[in-house]
Amino acid sequence: MKIPIEGGCLCGAVRYRLHDAPKQLSDCHCIDCRRASAAPYVTWGSCRQDKIEIVSGELRKVRYANRIRSFAACCSTPLFFQENDESEWIDITIASLDHPEPFQPEVAIWTEDKLPWVSIVPMRRVFPQGRQ
Repeated sequence: MKIPIEGGCLCGAVRYRLHDAPKQLSDCHCIDCRRASAAPYVTWGSCRQDKIEIVSGELRKVRYANRIRSFAACCSTPLFFQENDESEWIDITIASLDHPEPFQPEVAIWTEDKLPWVSIVPMRRVFPQGRQ
């Protein structure tokens, strides 16, 4: 895998670069992720904050449920998720990477909120809430 890894928003105004590969890849089925993305679940990967570089564009940060979600200010693409402003680790939406193919999720989390018509890959570890 070639580092840096690049990604961005739908319209291309926000571009970012990861200087390390995302870790702890997971499909999150929680209701907040579903509503924030308008999708049945979101695939996330975690990167240290100091390994994420915003190359262009502006983020719009939304504080909700004592956490921060960052969207592209231009087109509202969901990009990042973090516990607080000082978080060492930030989650990145894997689908916003230019080449998300190598980053297959390892687990499914918050499956207690999973929509009944969503199937989970049988060999994937499942957690009713967050990773234990």
